[in-house]
Amino acid sequence: MAKKNVDLTSQEWRDLVFADKNKDFGAYELRRQSDRRHNMAVLFTVVGLIVVFILILAYSKYSDFRAEQEQLALQEQREKMAAAELLQQEEAEPEPEPEPEEQKMEMEIPEIPEEVLATVQVTQIAIVDADKVQNEVMDMEEQKEDNTARGVVNQEGSDDVDKFEAVKEQVIVKEPEPEKPKEEEIFVAVEQPAEFPGGQAALMKWLSNNIRYPEAAQQNDIQGRVVVKFVVEKDGSVGHAEIARGVDKDLDREALRVVNKMPKWQPGKNNGVAVRSYFNLPVTFRLQNQ
Repeated sequence: MAKKNVDLTSQEWRDLVFADKNKDFGAYELRRQSDRRHNMAVLFTVVGLIVVFILILAYSKYSDFRAEQEQLALQEQREKMAAAELLQQEEAEPEPEPEPEEQKMEMEIPEIPEEVLATVQVTQIAIVDADKVQNEVMDMEEQKEDNTARGVVNQEGSDDVDKFEAVKEQVIVKEPEPEKPKEEEIFVAVEQPAEFPGGQAALMKWLSNNIRYPEAAQQNDIQGRVVVKFVVEKDGSVGHAEIARGVDKDLDREALRVVNKMPKWQPGKNNGVAVRSYFNLPVTFRLQNQ
């Protein structure tokens, strides 16, 4: 008898095994329904694997979505903090005080009557009636002995002839006063603001490396933000530092010391030309245990 491959799950094999046996026994029913159970098991396994794969994929997408939302929220928070910091700096900048108008003092110069030389009218000789003679005629010798100055009219004044002769010879030349050099304007706002070499991050690092927290302020638990106003010159040097908003005398003094110690900046520019400009720098003092 030739051998052939027998399918153990086939109906033929099942009838061969249970030939001459009670088929109402439970084993025959179990064997008959085994194909269906196997198929259902495979189907459920495949469906379960698909469901697990879908769940894993959905969780991965959800995780990516959450990470993207958190990144957007963090970026938005950073932008709000930067805007608040910028607004605080703008509020800290004091408005430029209007320059007081120069008051011109006009002194009233009293009018002094001009001093004139006293003269006696020189009388010309004319033949008239005796009753019409008005001025007496002096002969030449009387005129030589008389020191009175002669003129075309009678005029009251000073008898000092030498005084008037000296005045005529004097010529007073008043030299114009040299103009005082005008101080260059310091701009509050410029097209290209002054900048610390390396930018804002380099400035913060430099301040953190050079600030020494005053011991008295540490002991008294004093902290806060000091705003220092200074001028960045055209060559980048820093000067005219002063406290625009202070917190404590020790903190204010330390902030001024650090600002005056700063290296040269990149000066502010208008139309590409370096100019003198104001700059407000907030210096924050914060204790580590806070």
